[in-house]
Order: sequence, then structure tokens, then C-alpha cells
Amino acid sequence: MLKRRDFLAAGVASVIAAQASPTLAQPAPAAAPAAAGGDWNDGLAHPIPYAPKLGTGKARGLVLGGGGAYLASWMTGYFHALKSKDVDLAEADIVVGTSAGSIMGAALTGGHLWRLRSELDLLGDFPKLFAMLIPTMAPNPSQLRARHIANAATEATPEVISSIGRAAMAARNPAGPSDYYTTVKRLIGEEAWPSPKLHTTANDCYTGERVIVSQSAGIHINEACAASSSLPGSMGPTWLKDRLCMDGGICQTSTHADVVAGVKKALVISLTDGSADAVKIGLRIAGLPNTLQQEVKDLEAQGTQTKLKVVGLLPGVTYVDSLMDPKWISPCLQNGYERGLADAAEMKAFWGTA
Repeated sequence: MLKRRDFLAAGVASVIAAQASPTLAQPAPAAAPAAAGGDWNDGLAHPIPYAPKLGTGKARGLVLGGGGAYLASWMTGYFHALKSKDVDLAEADIVVGTSAGSIMGAALTGGHLWRLRSELDLLGDFPKLFAMLIPTMAPNPSQLRARHIANAATEATPEVISSIGRAAMAARNPAGPSDYYTTVKRLIGEEAWPSPKLHTTANDCYTGERVIVSQSAGIHINEACAASSSLPGSMGPTWLKDRLCMDGGICQTSTHADVVAGVKKALVISLTDGSADAVKIGLRIAGLPNTLQQEVKDLEAQGTQTKLKVVGLLPGVTYVDSLMDPKWISPCLQNGYERGLADAAEMKAFWGTA
């Protein structure tokens, strides 16, 4: 008799097989304005810090940083453990998600976290399915170039970010601009924006501007999450309206905590502590400065009670060769779940009463 896992495996395999069939292309971007000085203000670009303060008048904010399949799996286990102890992070009044954090934010606010847990369990057991869904084969030279430029960057100016963006646009990724958003749809299971609470981040490849997407933008959630997780030299980039965008972590902030400024309390979950060592041990792809610690100080200085949870390396691990390697899914799910159980009392005291 076939078990449930066999049915799941067969279902995922059939989805992957369907990728070989032609899919509807994303609509082409609109033509540029006739005049050189045409209006390009689409409402998506937001300088750092974000203004006005979106958290004003709100009780609880949730900030979810990026970190590939590694962090997505860890957060899934962590959230699941907290939920089992009556700590529901979906009760946040405002959520900002970056890269993997955008996908987690979509699953959490859309009520699909527990389905995502089942899918990650499956992909952890069948890594070849993950590799077919999100190609992880040896990179080609154009991908290596984009990754090197991002890794070697030491400044977070718009000029440096746009130079990474140009390399991202020139990379020949298997999951490229025409199809990565469909891959993300299969991961999160929806197109409709799950909640007005959710905000996702990205960076404009051409201008280097920080982009924030919310329900009011009229963009599908899978497109927003795809742009937020379009790692240069790996996936995407992805169109957001008329902007070709890359990973939200390709700037000085890995979490964009400024988006929830003004909230009464904020939980910030980050893969790293913001130190420069993160690149050396494989926990951050871009060599740009990371303002995480200053962002936390800024929130606290503005009256927000802030708790920072740093995931870091798993016990016994000294280096992460690839944050997208499916080999991390099972151990990160397990470690996240164990950390969640250990943190439950602390988190209930912090989060339980708005």
C-alpha cells in the first residue's frame, strides 16, 4: 500500500515534469515614456530609513531576514515549535520579509506554514526533487561572475548595488526572469497577496534602489517573493512592474528592520549577527556592510522593544558551502524546532501579550 509520502513524492514529481511543458510568459514590461524625463515613480522605491514609520500604532512587528533553504527550513521548524507552545507569530501586525524571509512571511500570513513544513520535509528526503525545482547544478561563467561581484563588494552605494544588478541581469540562470516566479508559486501555493500586514523587499538591478512591495502595489505575491529571493548568479532576476529586481539582501541591510519602525515590539530573525565574518563562513552571499546591529539600536531608540534572534551555524558546522543545498533542509528543520521549544517560555513572555 502506498504511504502518504509516496503520494506526495509522486505529486511533486508530476509538478516538476510539468515544467518541461510551455508556460505562459510573464507580461512584457510596458514601453518606456516617450520623453526622457518621463514619470518613473511607481511607488516601489523607498530610501532607508523607510518613511513614514509603518509600525506606528501597531503592537507587534516581525522581521524575517534572508538565508536560502537553510534559513527557510530553520524558521519553519522554529515557528512550528512556537505554535505548538501557543506562541503564534502570525499574530504580528506588520511583517517584513527578505529573500527566504519573504517566502516565510507569505506562508505565515497566508496560513500555509504547515503545508510548507510538509513540502520541506519531502524535499529534504528527496533532494533531487529540490534540485529540479530550483536548479543547483554547477554554475556557468556568467553566474560565477555575478556571484563574485556580489561577494567582493565592500560598499553599499547605489552605484555598487547597480553594478551587482548588471551582473545579475547578465547571468544565464536556469531559473531566470521568465520562469522563476512560477517556481516560487509552486513553493508558496498562491498568487494572491496573503495579507495587508506583509511587506517584501528587493533591489532594483538597474538603479540600485531599495524596493518595498505591499498589497497595495497590485503585484502577485509569488512575483514579489521571487524578486526578493532572486540571488545574483543563481535565480531570476524578476520583474516587479517595470523594474527588473534582485534579492532584497543585496544592500547594507539584511533584514530591512526600518520598515517596521514605530511598532511597540519587534522580533527580528536573522541568519547572522551582522559581522563581516558571515561571508567567510558562508552565511552571507554579499560582502556589503550589514547594518543589522544599528537597525536594532535604532528601533530601540525609537521606543520599540526589540528582540533579535540570530540563527548562525548549526552545532558542529563551521562552514556552509551553499545556503541553497537541500542537504541543510532536514537538519535545519530539526534545529529550528529544538530552538523553538527551548525559546518558548521566553518568546511567550515577549510576544504573548501585545
